[in-house]
Parts: sequence; structure tokens; C-alpha cells
Amino acid sequence: MGRQRGDPLMPYLAAQDMIDRYGEEFLAEVTARDTAPGVIDMAALQVAVDDAVSVAESYVAGLYNAANPPRALTMHAAAIAWHRLLGARAAAFDGAKEGYEAALSFLREVRRGEASLGDETPEDTGQGNPQLPQISAPEGTFSRDSLKGF
Repeated sequence: MGRQRGDPLMPYLAAQDMIDRYGEEFLAEVTARDTAPGVIDMAALQVAVDDAVSVAESYVAGLYNAANPPRALTMHAAAIAWHRLLGARAAAFDGAKEGYEAALSFLREVRRGEASLGDETPEDTGQGNPQLPQISAPEGTFSRDSLKGF
């Protein structure tokens, strides 16, 4: 059973997204640790994916409909995961560092309300404003006027 976009139990970036973007051979080379040559170390890949989603969420939590995450999040989280996978080797890979920096810059702009995640952002959420809890309570018993003289 494949990953379905919009499944609230699945993040907007999965290991398969990374394989689709960067290719099995390339990821096998980058993740090579304790696995056989030509085989992706799925544990290492999953750690990078989970870390990238956590970084992205630190900026955009509450700014999108979790049931229909914007494709922009997949793209930028993938750039972050790729950079994390490469580690110190990122500078040697064309565009890895730039993609990572662009992803963080975009996420910061979204957080500040200077960029949009796209049409998937719920109408009841303003740009840069997380969905805040709605609080309702009975009217207060005491007020400034009722407590005058005390």
C-alpha cells in the first residue's frame, strides 16, 4: 500500500519522496554505512526525513490543512533532508547547500507571513498566524465597576 497524500497519519515527506527525487542509486551511495553496496540505508534515510519534517514543522505548524499538505512543504523538506543526509559533504554536491538555505529562508518567510504555502492554506488561517485555540467562557462575575470601593 503506497503513501497517500492527504493521509493525516503520514507526513508530507516520506522516504519514497526522497527516492523519487534523488534516485535509488544516488541515495544508496549517500547513505552507505552498514548496508550492502547499492542498497539504501533506510534507517539513515528515515532519520533525515523525520528531522527535515521536524524542522519544517517548527516554522509552519498550524499554517496548513494537515489533511491536504501543500506540495511546497514536500519540496522544501526534501531539500532539508538531502542536506542532512550529506552532512559535511553537502558543499561538494551542487546545489545542496543552496537548496537547504532556500528552504529555510522560505519557511521563515511563511512564518512571518511574507510567503504563502499556496491554495492549500485554510481560509480561517491568516498568513503567518497559526490557528489559535478558540476559548469561550461564561461572563465574569466581577468587573472593575462591581469592585469599586474594595
